[in-house]
Amino acid sequence: MGRAWRIEYKGALYHILSRGNEKGDIFYDNSDRGRFLDTIAELSDRFAVDIFAYVLMDNHYHLLMETAFPNLGKVLQRLNSAYTTYLSRKRQKSGHLLQGRPKVLLIDKDSYALELSRYIHLNPVKARMVEFPEAYGWSSYVYYHKRISRPSHMETSFLLGQLGSQERVARREMKKYVEAGRTGHLPDPLKDVRGGAILGDASFVQWVQKKFLKRRNKDRDLPGLKELKRLDLSTIRDLVEKKLKSDPRLARKAAIYLCRKYSERSLGELGGYFGGMSVSAVNQVVRRFEKQRSADRFMDRQIRALEKEIQEKCNV
Repeated sequence: MGRAWRIEYKGALYHILSRGNEKGDIFYDNSDRGRFLDTIAELSDRFAVDIFAYVLMDNHYHLLMETAFPNLGKVLQRLNSAYTTYLSRKRQKSGHLLQGRPKVLLIDKDSYALELSRYIHLNPVKARMVEFPEAYGWSSYVYYHKRISRPSHMETSFLLGQLGSQERVARREMKKYVEAGRTGHLPDPLKDVRGGAILGDASFVQWVQKKFLKRRNKDRDLPGLKELKRLDLSTIRDLVEKKLKSDPRLARKAAIYLCRKYSERSLGELGGYFGGMSVSAVNQVVRRFEKQRSADRFMDRQIRALEKEIQEKCNV
């Protein structure tokens, strides 16, 4: 199995989730949790890392972490190896402590950092370990909830700044914001993850595609990366219908054909998108259109022009 795909650049923000092997505990007491936080502090000094939010549960941890340099791989390797070594010696445990490599999401800082911090801080509440997030001693919420001295690696100004220009007001608004998540039913922010790798709005995802995916070798693409490269069906369909609006029947066939060629969707997915067509019907349209295109030079020129526009618009 290939290694997990990651994008690294200066100032990137990540959500890190790492679980114990076979759902086993990775923190057995408060001294373990303290050692883990000490390790984070050491890595912050060594690799220029800032922590926006964290929570240490019994069998997993969440980190919302910003890297000043493109060095995420080194940071995570050092963090997990150092803690695993510590716990193996202390507990006389052999074998794998963690369940594979950490799950890493690249985060759109402006759109999702605040919502994701609330998700992290409410973990102990959702797990029914405490009633209020401030009652849990092993999360970063205390640095947002109260004005207390914080470690140098804790970065709170960005998230507080999204809620108010005055610190006192921002802390009060943060409490309200988190409390709303505790008492109300809020959607899971992770449901918007694209390609198993990115949490961000459309413009952020498009920026990542253009900057980091355009020249990647398709033979080496991992499933998550392929998902990001799949073009939006509505984008292709709108382009086709606009260019071929004088002939709606041709436009529909061309849209099905080009969506099949450039979106990497399955025949079943395309059938559902185009009004409940069967798999065989979609396949028939594609095959017939290909033959018609080969026999009709004028139509071939039209389709070539459409293909060029699709490629330029969607950076493929």
